[in-house]
Amino acid sequence: MQGTIQLKIGHSTAQLAETSPTLLIGRDEQSVNLVTPDQSVSRRHCEVFLQQGRAFIRDMGSSNGTWINGAPVGQQPVELVPGQQVFVGHVPLSIEWQGGPQVGATVMGALPAELLALMEARKQQQAQAQYSMPPSQPSMQQAGQQFAGAQPTGLAVGGTQAPLPSQLSYRRQGSNNNGVLLVALPGDTFTNDSVLEGYLEFTAMDAETISSITVELVEVNRKAAKKGHAWDRMIVKQGPWKCRKGDVVPMPFQLRIPSATSISGRDVYWEIRGYVDVAWAYDIDVEVPITMRNKDIERIRDALGALDFRVQDLESKPLGQEFQGKFHPPAQLATRVGIDAINVNIQYLGTNLKVLLEVDKTGVFSKDKRTDFVVELARLRTAQPHELAGLLQANIERLMSLK
Repeated sequence: MQGTIQLKIGHSTAQLAETSPTLLIGRDEQSVNLVTPDQSVSRRHCEVFLQQGRAFIRDMGSSNGTWINGAPVGQQPVELVPGQQVFVGHVPLSIEWQGGPQVGATVMGALPAELLALMEARKQQQAQAQYSMPPSQPSMQQAGQQFAGAQPTGLAVGGTQAPLPSQLSYRRQGSNNNGVLLVALPGDTFTNDSVLEGYLEFTAMDAETISSITVELVEVNRKAAKKGHAWDRMIVKQGPWKCRKGDVVPMPFQLRIPSATSISGRDVYWEIRGYVDVAWAYDIDVEVPITMRNKDIERIRDALGALDFRVQDLESKPLGQEFQGKFHPPAQLATRVGIDAINVNIQYLGTNLKVLLEVDKTGVFSKDKRTDFVVELARLRTAQPHELAGLLQANIERLMSLK
């Protein structure tokens, strides 16, 4: 039995569920799910998410930190369980488990003086580390120079120049009076089970204190959570640090694209979202639309096409994992082959793919002849097109022979 997990911070509440498996907590009403106006909380402070029915939390580079039982939570996720005491900055986070394998709640209480002292000490350590950092960081220089033609320029924090448009040609930017955030990508189309490599460049338009710079890969399905699901997120640079007007911060990034991604279409779209969290001023964000393909589903689609079945619909369920399609023989051959349509359901099962076929026989049956088979993803991805078409043909013929 899958229970519910209720979260509350201040007067804001939300629920972790399969349709909303990720929640962001912070002060920015436009980009988070649980909002608190408390000034100890960063605009995008921390993330709580479900993984195999269990709840986890991780900090997103906040100034005052996220804390469990007096210990800081970093970028690595920490599991949430009943009985813990959780603070987001100075604000307690209430979590309640109901009706599932875990039952109970977090412990609520006032912020201990010892924890407040730890927060202040942590902020001072971060500030000292940033201010003592040399203007040019070798590690960032090396990362930036992976792009041909990147030239060291001595630019404030970062020390390298973003790649030229001829190198990463798909570019979008967001800006306000505080600065400009550029996202540069090699193109606008990506496939499942791969790594997306790109580049961010932040240019300060004023003297500001920057809390963090983050980039994430987001799927938005109109039938699921309104703000979308972040499949991967990277804190590209964590502060706080002070920047001067005209400072440029160039940063390479990588985002992992999962194996069972939904396909861009009528109800599904994908974005790269970049954020600059500016302390005590307006944040900067940019949304970069991209197209997502799924090479596994395409191979099955093409194999049916080789058998002269034409796709009419092919849709992804929210968060991928399952796909449904309808394929028709050419109208002039429908009577001869005896098939109105083939309904296909495809499900990811770990390292395997399960394919269910349902045949509509012309004038005889209606959606009552089914079969399914499982194929290893590794085999599917290396099989020759005629081999996959033969496998589908054999299963269709077996269905047609059923009485």
